[in-house]
Amino acid sequence: MIKRKVLCFPEKEKAILVEEELSEELKEGEILVKNLKTLISPGTELALYTGTHVGFRDPNNLWAKYPHYPGYISVGEVIKVGERVTTVNEGDIILSDLNHCSYGKLRSSNPLIIRLPLDSDLDTMLFSRIAAISFTAVILAEYTLGDNVAVLGLGLVGNLCSQLFKLSGANVYGVEIKPSCIEKARDVGIDHVVLGGKTREVKERLLKETKGLGLDIVVEATGVSELVNQALELVKEGGQVILLGSTRGDVNVDVYTYIHRKGITVKGAHTNILNFPKIVGKIGGTRGAIIRMIDLINTGKLNVKSLVTHRVSPELAIEAYHWLMDKRSDTLGIIINW
Repeated sequence: MIKRKVLCFPEKEKAILVEEELSEELKEGEILVKNLKTLISPGTELALYTGTHVGFRDPNNLWAKYPHYPGYISVGEVIKVGERVTTVNEGDIILSDLNHCSYGKLRSSNPLIIRLPLDSDLDTMLFSRIAAISFTAVILAEYTLGDNVAVLGLGLVGNLCSQLFKLSGANVYGVEIKPSCIEKARDVGIDHVVLGGKTREVKERLLKETKGLGLDIVVEATGVSELVNQALELVKEGGQVILLGSTRGDVNVDVYTYIHRKGITVKGAHTNILNFPKIVGKIGGTRGAIIRMIDLINTGKLNVKSLVTHRVSPELAIEAYHWLMDKRSDTLGIIINW
């Protein structure tokens, strides 16, 4: 038996570190992993922590329930393999979707297990999964070189989404109210960042920044329900609104005024679309997207190092969700060192 630590949300707005024993016995096709580092996914995990995740309202959703064991981005070492495991070996360093824990088991057939070179910068590799989520908006968007794209919200997902659109030739305009996120966006090379706020004021700022041309695409990257309407108002006639952030509640929309009459195309960009057959054929699903993001990070094209704001122990990690709730905090990328 191995003694392990596991992060748990036993109830709303409470995080604890559970100590328990894990059997070292493996079933056929299983592997035992010692986590080295995990990354907190601010949007999803905070929604689960606060009880605002829409899955809580769905009786058929068995995942968004308490007690919940958060986390899906980890880098770890394979310390034992079961019978008929051929995809990884003991000693391999892997990126996977293992939760926040010191030790855990995975099926070796899991497509989200990706072997990493032993000399990889493990901190930066963690961000490849968040970047793959951001990539969904880029995949779905229909645009040409020089089109104007606004991204509402410059947290981890919005920041990386902005970088990816810029890499693909778009003129990117980030919209954010938090000073620390504005600063981070400028640090990674987002040329145009405007202060968020009331729709009329934001629209005036963006029209000025775009020299009156307006926005071909607006990406909502926060999950804040009110910003869906702002996105619809900001985009120009015939444009596209891409919903990258997972909304935390219902949205009342004047469909006639802001979609029907303007000829707007609205696209949902949940990460699940990466595994739709049409997308799999293009990029190889979520796994293929992550591998592409790893390459962009390793070649320095995607800047993630400056997105790390905290490196914490498992014991301190239970406080991290309070930091994320504090709108005055500069918290962005939180890495847990196991």
